[in-house]
Amino acid sequence: MIKKILIIICVFFLFGCESTNINNMTLEEIVNKQISLEPSNTTVNRKGYKYYLPQEFSVKEDDDYVQKLISNNNIYYLNIDIVSYYYKNNMDTIHELDDYEYYEFGDTDKSGYLRITKNNENFFVELCYNYAIIEVEVEESNLRYAISRAITILNSIKYNDLVIEKYITDNDVDTSETIYKIPEPKNKDNSKNILEYIESDLEDTDDNE
Repeated sequence: MIKKILIIICVFFLFGCESTNINNMTLEEIVNKQISLEPSNTTVNRKGYKYYLPQEFSVKEDDDYVQKLISNNNIYYLNIDIVSYYYKNNMDTIHELDDYEYYEFGDTDKSGYLRITKNNENFFVELCYNYAIIEVEVEESNLRYAISRAITILNSIKYNDLVIEKYITDNDVDTSETIYKIPEPKNKDNSKNILEYIESDLEDTDDNE
């Protein structure tokens, strides 16, 4: 009985320390700390890649190189760019002056960026690293949690070179293509972010079928 109580206390202490540390860290410090650690052991295996999925996450949809994950009722879009990985292309984004946060990190082998834009009362996070991107919209109170979990997933991704090479050659994919496609809105509304456009496009598709 005493042994069980000690284990519970230790687990509570460890998770309490982690939460406190994250809350006391800047977003940049969270990213830098995670990419400096040894990647977590992978738990999800997909075509040409595998990754670690935190326990509080689940896979809502699996569309090969776009994974729809869910945690705390927030949807995380994990986009795997095996073309950029295969050809070692840089994954860039546009940095706007009104970005809430923009930060580039990594080294010559693995580089990335964190871009956050404010969408009304919520924040749209675009985190890129290790030839993959995670996008999620969260409340400000969940920013640190979302970024810490997202960078953990991205840092854990391991690629299968043989499977990826076969896919690239069989499909005659060139250096300018990407496997996942982010839909571009026809009539852009600044009150919406890309995740809302994705959901709208899916609803329109379902209505037309």
